[in-house]
Amino acid sequence: MNIGHFALPLQPLIFIVSVGIAMCAGLWLERGHARVESAIFCAVLAGLVVARAGFVVRYLPDYSGDLMKAFDIRDRGFDAVSGLVAGTCAVAYFFIRSRSIRPPLLAAIAAGVIVWGTASAAAELARPTATLPAISLPDATGHTRPLSAGDGVPTVVNLWATWCGPCQAEMPILAQAQADYPGVRLVFVNQGEAPRTVDDYLATRHLDVTNSLLDPNHAVAAAVGAVGFPTTLFYDAQGHLLAAHLGPFSKATFRQALTRFYPADISGAPS
Repeated sequence: MNIGHFALPLQPLIFIVSVGIAMCAGLWLERGHARVESAIFCAVLAGLVVARAGFVVRYLPDYSGDLMKAFDIRDRGFDAVSGLVAGTCAVAYFFIRSRSIRPPLLAAIAAGVIVWGTASAAAELARPTATLPAISLPDATGHTRPLSAGDGVPTVVNLWATWCGPCQAEMPILAQAQADYPGVRLVFVNQGEAPRTVDDYLATRHLDVTNSLLDPNHAVAAAVGAVGFPTTLFYDAQGHLLAAHLGPFSKATFRQALTRFYPADISGAPS
């Protein structure tokens, strides 16, 4: 979703809207009393805190270099199961504590779940079945290379730019992942910048990457419908799109994505 020059990831937006609908429904059913709103807020907060804590514990080695990053939820790293359990326990507490809150709270939760489920299903149905674009681009030496090598290796395509702050934050993580996971081809496609600009940036940041291509006319971004940078696309060995991610990865969330989509291809890689 685009708002002016800002691109918003869709799933967090759906979640926020669903929580808002649940709170509005609870307030309306309670006729102005704030008990239902408070219960929903506490349940959501408990779920998010526990989900984040569960994710950090699961990927603790990836945060060991800088534990403060564990509090940076912009990487959207959450453990859904532990968060759902915590949220359910919080709701159960309010159910047990007050009989009068049960009907409006149950109805409010149902409204939020229906909105979330419907919007998520609609977003999934609206996502086109896509394949790796049949586009060839120049590398830093001027040689033209296709995005797909056609060798049956799963491919991750990262669209980035040197002026993009989130791209700068995740680039060292992806560069290290390229070295750590040779079973997955990671292709960096710079959007709209001159070769000298890209080379200077990589050199000054001491980023040693391979499969770095230049896309001066934003052809790949147009082909995949990218609405912002960084955009990372995950393709299987046959070139079918598995998922698209808008926004920066942390080391933990990128490893989570690779584990989800390519478990066999990253086995034995350093953790």
